[in-house]
Amino acid sequence: MFPRRLRAATLLCVLVLAPSVVPAQDNFEAVASAASAAREAGHSDEAISDYRRAVALRPDWVEGWWYLGTMQYDRDHYAEAIPALRKVVELSPGLGAAWAFLGLSEFETKDYSKALTDLTKARSIGIGDDAELARVSAYHLALLLNRSGEFEQAAALLLSLSGQSQLPPQIKTALGMAVLRIPLLPEELDPSQDALIQATGEAPSSSSYPDALRALVNEHPQTPYLHYALGLALAAAGETKDALAAQQQETTISPQSALPLIQITTLQLVLHQFPEALRSAQKVVALAPNSSNAHNLLSKALEANGKDQQATEEIRKAASLLPEKPLVDSRIAAMYAMSRENAGGQLAGVNSAEWQQAMADYSSGRYAEAVAALKSWVEAKPDDGTAWAVMGLSEFELKDYDNALIHLQRGQQLGVGASPQAIELAKYRLAILLNRKGQFDVATELLGPMTGQPPLANEIQFALGMGLLRIAALPNEVEQTRHSLVERSGEIAQLLLASKYDQAFPKLQKLISEYPATPFLHYAYGTALDSLSQYDDAKAQMRAEIQISPQSALPWARLASIALREHRPDEALPAAQNAVRLAPESADAHYVLGRALVELGDTDRGIHELEQASQLSPGSPEIHFALARGYAKANQPEKASQERAAFARLNALAEQQRAQRGDQSYQGSHDAANPSILGTATGSGTTPAPPPR
Repeated sequence: MFPRRLRAATLLCVLVLAPSVVPAQDNFEAVASAASAAREAGHSDEAISDYRRAVALRPDWVEGWWYLGTMQYDRDHYAEAIPALRKVVELSPGLGAAWAFLGLSEFETKDYSKALTDLTKARSIGIGDDAELARVSAYHLALLLNRSGEFEQAAALLLSLSGQSQLPPQIKTALGMAVLRIPLLPEELDPSQDALIQATGEAPSSSSYPDALRALVNEHPQTPYLHYALGLALAAAGETKDALAAQQQETTISPQSALPLIQITTLQLVLHQFPEALRSAQKVVALAPNSSNAHNLLSKALEANGKDQQATEEIRKAASLLPEKPLVDSRIAAMYAMSRENAGGQLAGVNSAEWQQAMADYSSGRYAEAVAALKSWVEAKPDDGTAWAVMGLSEFELKDYDNALIHLQRGQQLGVGASPQAIELAKYRLAILLNRKGQFDVATELLGPMTGQPPLANEIQFALGMGLLRIAALPNEVEQTRHSLVERSGEIAQLLLASKYDQAFPKLQKLISEYPATPFLHYAYGTALDSLSQYDDAKAQMRAEIQISPQSALPWARLASIALREHRPDEALPAAQNAVRLAPESADAHYVLGRALVELGDTDRGIHELEQASQLSPGSPEIHFALARGYAKANQPEKASQERAAFARLNALAEQQRAQRGDQSYQGSHDAANPSILGTATGSGTTPAPPPR
């Protein structure tokens, strides 16, 4: 969602550039025309050379400087982009997009002070209609705000980016760092802290932020600033006494921090505990004598205790102090940072002997030692997918499942170079951890190509059965009495993945007759029937599932999807509304609701729902397809064109992935955490018609 690089050449920002006078000199006109032609033809080297010649002839040509800077940015030549972009903002200081690209370039060259200034400037001016540039620049601004200790600002900015959607991992990490008040950049974090930080970052998007924080506090009772965050959340919810207790607990963990004492004083004043508030305020001033806020707070406590003259003196002291600086706890960076063996933050050298030792530790079952060695390795080689995967496997053996999931996913994304058996083990471990987190469709997709392959054939079948039945646990946590049910469900899942419906259906029917009240058997059967366009039977299975699983959005979303394919949007609408009610963070639910509304003529509401679906599942070509249709109906041709382009790109990628794994109609049961849009899961594999122009 938030790439480190953003393609600039496709932007239409030049349409909002300040007017510039193009001279009538034939030489300039010829060079500028050649530059434009080369750029449009994709000849970057030639275009950059011509733009340099053009701006030399006409130094106030804003458009030329713009293209020179953004083309260098597109090529990752950030240092070369900066002078050109600096010239753009000098000539056209009201162009927010130029400030954004300048700040992003400075971020990439590690000039963080200037990047913070210029990205702040971009946000204050406004970037215009380019939502992607706005998101990327705001995300990097939030990272820099964290780094400078402006945690509250960073958190507010990150939450504004996510809206009500499920948070992507980058946002979770940055938001977790803000809540835990970690003044670092994400790449500087110790990998062993990944699970804690992401779990903390996920808490603000939960249905009850205080409850999510309570769970974290119970799991990590000595983690600095978790009690502080809980106190803030409880105070915001009006639970003043509990908020005070949380802040008092924080003082035992962070005794040198003024922050919990500031909150304690404020809450004691609210509760009319005036003598206690005065004592707390005096402690605040002792810890932060140069804080104007501390002296102002002390003045309020003095006034509440009838000491008006002393209160006035504290107000004078506050007024004489310099503007407030962020309160940063000096111990926190050291707690969460990767170890640096050399002075000046230079990485220690790594060699094959160190790698061999880490592998020897892993092979010998010394998993803690392997993790420690691999942490140093990935610090130096963060793109080594094999190292991340072995670290995740080691953490799995240590039962550090949350970190294992994160690091196995990272290894999978980067690529693992190992024997086929080792790669299969890493994928299997990742899949069962995904099941444990309720990400059943992702786990099923990962396991599908490995079915029937020794030595893990039985284990893979069992994991697929857990996915079909939506059992959020590890295989060894499944009760022995359910093993037969899970094994048979796994066999059925394998047949469905291979499109062997004639073999799967009798087994599925028999299983349903033996276990008629088991959740998600009817849903699996209905999904398979849907993929064969047996809509009436599929709908009957979904209605049966609703009776067994009344709190699940899945059968409602599937009913809506079927109705849409039958061209019955009026029938789809109530089913989709029920799906959204039950699962407001499900991309599937918002997608079918958006489609139903658009087809019923309620285009604005339909687009809103589809935009929410796109936030939840930005990689779905079907959502972009539906959005293109919606924007076209709403007479928004520019947005429709952007969505058509996104659809074409993502659909080509999806086709490539289907070709690599073989076209499968059934994709397993789908969940809100990692939705795979209903249209693709149940279709026949055909590509949708191009979106309307």
